[in-house]
Amino acid sequence: MEDKDIVALFWKRDERAVAEFQASYKRLCVTAARAVTENALDAEECFSDTCLALWNQIPPGKPASLRAYALRITKNIALNLVKARNRQKRSAILVELDECVADSLPDREPGEIGALIDAFLESLPKKEAILFVRRYNCSQPVKEIAAATGMTENQVSKILQKLRRKLRRHLEKEGVRI
Repeated sequence: MEDKDIVALFWKRDERAVAEFQASYKRLCVTAARAVTENALDAEECFSDTCLALWNQIPPGKPASLRAYALRITKNIALNLVKARNRQKRSAILVELDECVADSLPDREPGEIGALIDAFLESLPKKEAILFVRRYNCSQPVKEIAAATGMTENQVSKILQKLRRKLRRHLEKEGVRI
């Protein structure tokens, strides 16, 4: 079925529009979503969300190219999914640092804690500073850090734990209420 016919079915609110769209574009959209999400299940979910979005957007939309329209929707959905996943991962990592800085944030100027952490990093040996930055600035999983540094995951975890305690002591010494 041609794109204009599929769009016409969407306009008529005919459920065959979704089936025809899936038959024509599922492989393309799932491939595009998988390139962004790097996960087959997430890519399938993105395609399902694309079908729903098309149903909700046509009408009133009348795309000149159903292919381009669907790919744009699919990629946006996939990007939003990846952003949400990274936000959750980042939040989980920041929980590790909560014990060091959480209570002090309301009492401090926005850049003050950052400057204190920068000073702390400068005081560390290069290897420890790199581990700290990889974990808490770049949000790298411990497993990736271990692989990149030739250490075991257990070694990396223990060093990071020691660094969090050192950071806490450093901040307390600088007058930060923890």
